[in-house]
Amino acid sequence: MEVNITDFAENEKQIEVTVPYENLKPKFEESYNKYKKTIQLEGFRKGKVPLGLIKKVFGAKIEQEVAENSISDILQEVIEEHKIKFHDLEKVESVEFNKDDGLKFKAIVKVEPEIELKKYKGLAIEKEIYEVTDDDINLSLEGLREQHATMNNIDGEAQEGHYIVADLQKTDGAGHPLIGEKYENQYFQIGGEKINDTISDQLLGAIAGDKKQITVSIQEGEGNKVEFYSVEIKEVKEKIIPELDDEFAKDIGDYENLDQLKEMIRENIKKQSQAGDKQKFHNELIDQVIKNNPIDLPDFMIEDFLKNFVKNMKNESQKNVADNELKERYRADAIWNLKWILIRDKISEIEELKIEDSDVDSHIENLVKHAGEEAVKVRKFYRDKKNRERIMRELFDQKVVDFITENSKIKEKTVTYEKLKKAQELIQK
Repeated sequence: MEVNITDFAENEKQIEVTVPYENLKPKFEESYNKYKKTIQLEGFRKGKVPLGLIKKVFGAKIEQEVAENSISDILQEVIEEHKIKFHDLEKVESVEFNKDDGLKFKAIVKVEPEIELKKYKGLAIEKEIYEVTDDDINLSLEGLREQHATMNNIDGEAQEGHYIVADLQKTDGAGHPLIGEKYENQYFQIGGEKINDTISDQLLGAIAGDKKQITVSIQEGEGNKVEFYSVEIKEVKEKIIPELDDEFAKDIGDYENLDQLKEMIRENIKKQSQAGDKQKFHNELIDQVIKNNPIDLPDFMIEDFLKNFVKNMKNESQKNVADNELKERYRADAIWNLKWILIRDKISEIEELKIEDSDVDSHIENLVKHAGEEAVKVRKFYRDKKNRERIMRELFDQKVVDFITENSKIKEKTVTYEKLKKAQELIQK
């Protein structure tokens, strides 16, 4: 087989291939034997036509078809043998086939840009480490107290901080009800953030069973509009927050005392912060590697990446968002990810970093081990080829990051929980 590869355009190559007739003969024979089972000719039963007669009558057509259908496999073989960074097939042209010259064709393929790595070792990286403080634990405890608060009905007047359950009927200025504008069992807190201040003021002192006429001033454009409501108070409630003591700890979980609950909170915050630390460091490391190794991405790579990304988003959660809107929203992320993928693959090629099937098996077994009652479901989930491949990509990605980390100068810095949370919010955005 003769192969000639030339640069056709930026990020495109032309591949010219000539395959001798003799090289294709095994495929021809395989095809003849397949057709022999189905071809019918006058005077012969189905499957009983002599092979020589099939070749004489149908040979030229069968061989032409087989030769053309072989182009894809031949092209794949050329790409692998010559280590072409293939992205997509643009077109196949100038296809010729005959017994004297064999099969000839030209293919134009889109290729990934050539990567020249400048610096990915010896990086100076700052890694933030979070220490759990008493303030963090106290904040979590207050949240737990709020979650386990009870709402008690009261007979007295509604005061600041109390909750009201009421039916609201919107009316015109004269007090006549507006059809379709009744809102039953509305629940709000006097003085709460989610209630208009004018409503709170007019419901202060109300008791269950009261009926009141109120006006509500609502900002509209540069001015205000006034709405009128007839309000029937059904209940007035008071939130009772439990005392923070050993009994509280026992009530909300399997804890012997408050100190044990605090220790559990400390460990949970530590685990969450470590995950946040790791992801933030991971991204900052990749950022620096990308900046050190600039790449000009061809537009077709960006567009293809975005097309697949949008397709996945549509399948998951963004069905009602226009494709172009999603593409613009995630274009910067697409470029960042593409650059990292190209750099990552080049580093792995140079440093001979690989993920074996045994690595994937071990990781899945570890997930199954910690899955508890869900172990069977987890194992079944990762039997799926796509899910297994996703794990392999994640492990491969982490292996390259770990290699860069091991060959960098890491300086640890203690940070506050507030700063860590802000950093995590930025990552999620």
